[in-house]
Amino acid sequence: MKGKWRLNRRLELALIVCIAAAICSAASHATIRLLKIRFTHGGNHHYGPKDQKALTILHGSSLAYSGLDWDRVADRVGGAIESWATAGSSPAEWEFQHRRSPDATRTFIVVDPYDLNEYILCDFRADIVPLSQAISDLWRVRAEWPFCKRVLSQYPVRFVRKLFPTVGRSDGVMTGIRDWLQKMIQGQNGADSSEAVRFGAVGMSEVEERLSDWAPARLQRRLVGMRSACQGKHSFNGPKQMALARLVQRAKSQGPVTFVVVPVSPTYQREFLTPNVREEFEAALAKLHQLCPQATFVRLDGIPALQSDACFSDLVHINKYGQQIATPAFLSQLGTPPP
Repeated sequence: MKGKWRLNRRLELALIVCIAAAICSAASHATIRLLKIRFTHGGNHHYGPKDQKALTILHGSSLAYSGLDWDRVADRVGGAIESWATAGSSPAEWEFQHRRSPDATRTFIVVDPYDLNEYILCDFRADIVPLSQAISDLWRVRAEWPFCKRVLSQYPVRFVRKLFPTVGRSDGVMTGIRDWLQKMIQGQNGADSSEAVRFGAVGMSEVEERLSDWAPARLQRRLVGMRSACQGKHSFNGPKQMALARLVQRAKSQGPVTFVVVPVSPTYQREFLTPNVREEFEAALAKLHQLCPQATFVRLDGIPALQSDACFSDLVHINKYGQQIATPAFLSQLGTPPP
């Protein structure tokens, strides 16, 4: 009788745990959807004539899509462009996404100091990059254990997120709740001060927000968050660099390659791009030039008109006004020889 009582207690405990897990899972999924937090990596995007097969592939993070009007670029190059847009992506992810366009005969690769920074990790890295490749690259670069732990911990988290998609996304949840409460208080016509990163692989930008208009407190919060995300470090010699080299090798065998260097905001530059970091970034670009001498390099980061916080919607994303400067500048430089 005593053994049966213990068995019943265990079944009751297991049932309670299952019910609690189900409730938490439902709440986690509801929170993600309510706050509109992206929990899957992006799909295919097509620029240019819809009835035309895309033979040009674009690689870049959200900085690439906010910075340039790719519909207009597609019109200029005379052919459709496709991309596998993923928020926060980097060469580690682009390498594998490139394989989804085996017929591509031209490649655009958009880079910047933020996306090439090894310490900035894509939230969807484990969904795209095989674990074996991640381990191999970390071993080859002799990465330090804290960095290895950050990268490898994304893989078990990936499976936990099947039930609890908010795991590891505390910043998005907290800022999302704050933004949601502000809209509830101020109404739909209230000022849009969302801290969430906007991501949309569209052509012409409609984002009018200016970093130069941010309140000091909001700017300080974002700077603290950015410093925490990259641990206050910048490095361009690691797994991302290795993945980019492999991507370039594959892309150049298929056709012309164009590198587009987009700027980050002056505030970001002052806070994070020390003279040493700038020198290391330029060295990384020089390696790309050596790896693919025939590639076209378009430097948008040196355009004086873009050296203003008024051209950015946050620390790294170009807004509507910046895009109106960057796109014509890109088209005018397109086809020029590398530096």
